[in-house]
Amino acid sequence: MTDNTIKFRLTVNFLGCWFVSAGQEKGAYTDELILRDADGFPFVPGKTLKGVFREAFRVAGNSKWFDKFNSEGLDIAVFRDRLIQTIFGHDGKKEGFSQDELHAEGLIHFTNAALPAAVKESIGEKKEYLFTTIQSTAIDNESGTALNQSLRTIEAAVPMHLLAEITLDPPLADTGESEDGLKLTAKDLSEIAALFPAVSALITEIGGKRRRGFGRCMWDLGDSK
Repeated sequence: MTDNTIKFRLTVNFLGCWFVSAGQEKGAYTDELILRDADGFPFVPGKTLKGVFREAFRVAGNSKWFDKFNSEGLDIAVFRDRLIQTIFGHDGKKEGFSQDELHAEGLIHFTNAALPAAVKESIGEKKEYLFTTIQSTAIDNESGTALNQSLRTIEAAVPMHLLAEITLDPPLADTGESEDGLKLTAKDLSEIAALFPAVSALITEIGGKRRRGFGRCMWDLGDSK
């Protein structure tokens, strides 16, 4: 049986400090810790990558990048949403949703974005140099002074390159049976995947505190070897 799975090698190039919250604090050190893996290194969960890529895909859909696959002549918003649901799956379980589990999750999957094993090994016990703390405070508009007890400290990661893999599964036999999905052939999926590098170029930020300048990045997609 031919394996029609499509794979990409993803490099997330952080251009400045970045932050993905662990939802924890550490006493006087910081009010908010960054997410670390079992070895203590920073990483970005695959779920976060998928969410960011999904939003970029929505922007591309709004710009009619995928119109050639709209063979039914659906309204642009309807077609966009059905295409997104087919590829990325549904947000949570829908009542009465009857399709199998794989389709419910969508056809696209992301691994976590992490430092390569060889890089981790070379860094070893010096991994704490990958982190920094950044302080901020709220300012009183009238006095121009810091508000009492408003000082906050967060832990962030320094700029680095993280690697992940994107996998696009071949379409299921029942892809077009639900009113929520679209019928896509393996050829359609291959042509859509060919646009993924362009879609990834729409992503300029990832993680938390983006309004404060955190998480600026560039995505680089290449064929997985």
